[in-house]
Amino acid sequence: MLPKPHSLQTRFLIGLLIMMACVGGLSAFSLDNHLRQLMENEARDRASLIIAQAEAVQSYVRRTLRPAMFDVLPDDMFVIQAMSSSYVTRAVMSDENMSNDRFIYRRVAEGARNPDFEAADLEKGLVRRFREDKKLSRIEEIAQYHGQDRFITAKPVFFEDACLRCHGDPDQAPKSLLNLYGRERGFWRQTGELAGITLVALPLDHAVGGVREAVTSFAVLFGCGMLLLFLVIQIFFNRLVVHNLRRMGALMQRQFSGDADAELFDTLHRYDAIEDLMAGLESVAGHLRSAREQLRRYAANLENMVGERTSELATEATARRADVELFVALLDSLNRHAGKSELLSASLELVARRFGAERAAYSCVLSNSEHHAWPKGASLPPLPADWQALVTEQTTRLGGDAWHIPVQTSETTRGLLSLYWSGSSSDGPRPTGPRTVELAQAVGRQLGVAMDNIDAMDNLLRQNALLDSVFESISDPLMLLDAEGWPVLTNPTAARLLQSPEAELVRRCLKDLATSLPMEGETEIRELALPDGRSFSMHSYAITGRLERRGQVIYLRETTEERRMLERAQQQEKLAAVGKLAAGVAHEINNPLGVILCHAELLRDEADGQAKADLDMIIKHTELAQKVLRDMLDFSRAKPVRTGVCDINDAVLGLADVFRPRLKSQRVALDIFPSAAPLPIRGDRDVVEQILTNILINALDALEGAYGEAGGGNIAIATSLGADEVRVRIADTGPGIPEDHLKRVFDPFFTTKEVGRGTGLGLSVAFGLAQDLGGRIEVGNAADAEGGAEFQLFFPVLDSASEEK
Repeated sequence: MLPKPHSLQTRFLIGLLIMMACVGGLSAFSLDNHLRQLMENEARDRASLIIAQAEAVQSYVRRTLRPAMFDVLPDDMFVIQAMSSSYVTRAVMSDENMSNDRFIYRRVAEGARNPDFEAADLEKGLVRRFREDKKLSRIEEIAQYHGQDRFITAKPVFFEDACLRCHGDPDQAPKSLLNLYGRERGFWRQTGELAGITLVALPLDHAVGGVREAVTSFAVLFGCGMLLLFLVIQIFFNRLVVHNLRRMGALMQRQFSGDADAELFDTLHRYDAIEDLMAGLESVAGHLRSAREQLRRYAANLENMVGERTSELATEATARRADVELFVALLDSLNRHAGKSELLSASLELVARRFGAERAAYSCVLSNSEHHAWPKGASLPPLPADWQALVTEQTTRLGGDAWHIPVQTSETTRGLLSLYWSGSSSDGPRPTGPRTVELAQAVGRQLGVAMDNIDAMDNLLRQNALLDSVFESISDPLMLLDAEGWPVLTNPTAARLLQSPEAELVRRCLKDLATSLPMEGETEIRELALPDGRSFSMHSYAITGRLERRGQVIYLRETTEERRMLERAQQQEKLAAVGKLAAGVAHEINNPLGVILCHAELLRDEADGQAKADLDMIIKHTELAQKVLRDMLDFSRAKPVRTGVCDINDAVLGLADVFRPRLKSQRVALDIFPSAAPLPIRGDRDVVEQILTNILINALDALEGAYGEAGGGNIAIATSLGADEVRVRIADTGPGIPEDHLKRVFDPFFTTKEVGRGTGLGLSVAFGLAQDLGGRIEVGNAADAEGGAEFQLFFPVLDSASEEK
């Protein structure tokens, strides 16, 4: 069916046709421009190729052929067919073999030597443009040339030095050239002067015809395609729009069949054109408008009903909000009050004000004497006779003037909460409704939970206080570490240790323990030695269980005195064993040495000369061996303790005079720093001087080995009084003692000196003598910049009572 004139469908189809025509015209125009651009690009490429070919011929003539001809021919002879680049290029480019390429090649100039190559009108214009614009290197354009449109490419040609032989001074030109062209044209040129142009013209008639044929073919195909599309769109428009509108009318007619408004939709179903359908829809819209007015009236009535219901819900929501605020206030009371009495007093007031009661009371089931009332001191009616049954059966009773609510938890009932009203009470309406009982029971449960939490908190605080007291009372360092080795909790002793100068070393050790955290139930023990001489035994206990993160408990037990006692005991055992051995060896060797010494002295009395000198040497070394044996015997024999009082300061100053010759010979400086007050100790002065002498000899030997024959070094002796002992510090600036030798320096016969320079008994004897006096000797390396060995002697302080005795 064809659409009616001026209908909506007709206007739609006419507009669609105009739009398709515009799209087709624009596409044809774009295609024509594109094909013409391709044609020009192709012509430009061909012209560039032809010019490049001509320039290649000219380059060959100028650089190869012409120089070769000049070498062969006489100076005044010029063969134009082989030596003129212009002549050769024209001959090559106008060859009959290239006539099929359909192009024109011209090499022209103004005032040309050969009149046949004089520039024409178009060519003169190109020459003029090149002369005016020195930067112009190429001209490409489409112009009328030789009666038709052609693509023209022109390049300028300039005179070079090689060209001036034929175009410069005519007197210098070849005679054959002058005989051919005369002396008037083509001479007196200069280097760089414009000589003319090279022009290539390509015909465009075939290419333009091909473009027109392609555009025409595209227009025909596009028109056929648009016509087919137009027909398809018309069919789909009828199918999708008009047909569906008719179906809509039929559907409404079926839905409203038998109704008073069905005639409207029957009219809509019969319409064929879109305008008729629009008229029918206007009728339907009027009908819907009246229906909307009816709905608006219905909505107004519904709004009033919703408002009334909303007011009821708001009242109920206010009550629920008050309930929530009550429970929140009960929780806040639990957080703010630490005692059960304070919690109950605050909670009774909150519950009474929420329900508008005049009085409130709480009676404990577990203790008959525990009662709480609000307001405080208010007289309360007696409990109902069956109040114990209410508590046992967990029954809530809501009467007109009194409520009785069991205060219960999940396990038991703690007491009874009572609320009282009088007939004239106006504090607020008591709640009524089906959920009032549930609300009252929830209040009782919440109050019971709060009281359970108070009891649990009290127990937790008591246990925490007990653990704190135990933790703080432990005198040894104790700390709790996290999984990374950082202290979480420490007792005062551990806190002082972590704030001491050795804290960094302790923390590193704790970090190492964290990397090798023992398993649950296991214990790891490590030893920790501090630079100040203290030592600890570290016990690590892993913690897992219910903690979110693993950790460990560190217990440190100081073992400084135990270590020192063990070292002294080991040294004593060594001294005792070596003493027994020395006693036996000395006894067995001393007798033969006595015999040797006696006979050597007898022989010396009768000998002279070299024999007497040899016997003196034997006697000297025999006496030296006997001295070593006496030292061994002295070392091994039990020595009686000689009593007396010795001032350490006097002993040190006296030794300074004894050692002054050797100090001077070795150029060693001795610095003595005695204490201001006397330092008396219990012991014989000879014994104290022997101890100091052995240590000073050891220091001088060390300086001699370090500084050699040049001598030098320093020895410092300082005395001081500690809390319960006298301290003597002897330090030198020698090489110090290696770490692996520190534990062996007091061993008998241990020495690092050369053979014959020491027996290894000096420090052992000094160690034993110091123990006989109740003191001790500690050895190490000085911590200052000069280094060296450091010996510290400790002797018990002689108090005034002992001194008088």
